[in-house]
Amino acid sequence: MKPDLPEIEGGVPPAYFAYPTKPVKREGFPHQNASGPITALLQGNAAVTPRDSNAWWKKLEESSGFNFNIASVVSADYTAKFQVTLAGGDVPDLVQIVGVPGLPGVLDKYFTDLTPYLAGDAIKEYPGLASIPTDTWKIGQVNGKIWGIAQPRPPAGTIPSYRGDLFAKFGINEPPELRDGQDFLDLCGQVSDAKNSIYAMGARPAGWMVPAMLEMMGAPNQWQDEGGKLTYVWETEVMKDALDQVAQMFKKGYLHPDSAAAGAENYTWWQSGRTSVYLQSFAGWSGYAKLNPGWNLDVLTLPKWEGGGVAAKQLSVAGYGAYVAIKKGSDERVKELLKFCDYLASPFGTEEQFLISFGIEGTDFKKEGGGDPVALPAATTNSPPGIGYIGGQSSAVIYTPNSKEIVQKQHDYLKKVLPGGIQNPVLGLYSEASVTSGAAAATEVQATIDEIVIGRKAVSDWDAQVDRWRKQSGDEQRQEYQEALQKK
Repeated sequence: MKPDLPEIEGGVPPAYFAYPTKPVKREGFPHQNASGPITALLQGNAAVTPRDSNAWWKKLEESSGFNFNIASVVSADYTAKFQVTLAGGDVPDLVQIVGVPGLPGVLDKYFTDLTPYLAGDAIKEYPGLASIPTDTWKIGQVNGKIWGIAQPRPPAGTIPSYRGDLFAKFGINEPPELRDGQDFLDLCGQVSDAKNSIYAMGARPAGWMVPAMLEMMGAPNQWQDEGGKLTYVWETEVMKDALDQVAQMFKKGYLHPDSAAAGAENYTWWQSGRTSVYLQSFAGWSGYAKLNPGWNLDVLTLPKWEGGGVAAKQLSVAGYGAYVAIKKGSDERVKELLKFCDYLASPFGTEEQFLISFGIEGTDFKKEGGGDPVALPAATTNSPPGIGYIGGQSSAVIYTPNSKEIVQKQHDYLKKVLPGGIQNPVLGLYSEASVTSGAAAATEVQATIDEIVIGRKAVSDWDAQVDRWRKQSGDEQRQEYQEALQKK
């Protein structure tokens, strides 16, 4: 199946302007003689139409050949549920894994090392799983072993979405071409009017604007590996330069004055027109564009701070970070569970992937225009929660139903930023300190970042904070990661 826009080396997925009118039927499904129902613990909204009265759920069982039950928990509460479930000992067949203390031991005790089943030619037994991008498989690896299956997504990190309708009010009618950092600052100034409570953006600086500034300034992607010696981005001189520039942006009124405390308000400000730029993950682009067609949504391509081209993108992982592991069991049962996962990982353009993504015509979607699906209200509660995290490939390609313009813009953007992107060198390695002492230490550092940006602390206070971070967790993380690098 030829895409409308090609896959490009460096992580740019193929793009499709429409779903194929005749999707391909996969061989091997429905699976015959399944040994028993499948249980799963996944992230997802618990308010879903129950399985017994859910036609979409029943159709998936019929199509796959497996009956399945899902316990779903919203992501904010998932870690606690995950730990309680493991402590109770009644582990479901499929479990979404999140970072907890002692993770390698947890995996070894409860879950299957999938390396013998999926490494090398073995994965050919599961064509759906085999079609998941190579970089996505790094997410479910811990110290060289494959422990789970992740949902693929482009590794685009943070993107600066903007409302074209609001830019137009400031006389900006074409996508801005930013040559350097000064162009970026000038643009922020142009779309800000602090006297009337209008600002360029409003997200919490520590999580959004400071990382974007670091990207423009060419900082390392978290850790920098220099011959096996690791340096964290907080320890670099460029970090202080980034703090200084973002603090100046705040002082000039380019950032909402309540940014440091922003949570859900960030989106509310954008929605109400108080801010025009919204720093977010790539995954949100299509949804916001479809919900708000009048916004003329687009994305800024950030420049190198000193000029000379596009800033090197600090690549995120190539998918959703909470991967799905398989409970320990007999060889036959593990293969059966992998077969179910293979079904859920059906590639774009197949009958199975269309059913997984859109449900039943007339109930969950209708067709418009060229025949692409349009979701109906019932789809929100009928879609079985969390199944997309089990290798679901809706984001493995660029496709937004009935929206050629969005597809073209997304492909063009990724083509500019992904091929020259920077990886985090410790991706796939494990540090116990990063999970234990690292969380509290990072919270303190991020609070200091916000305080420097809003003027409660000075950039000169930064070195003392970094020293505290090193003592609390940073040096221990460094040592653990360096040892893991040596064993690669």
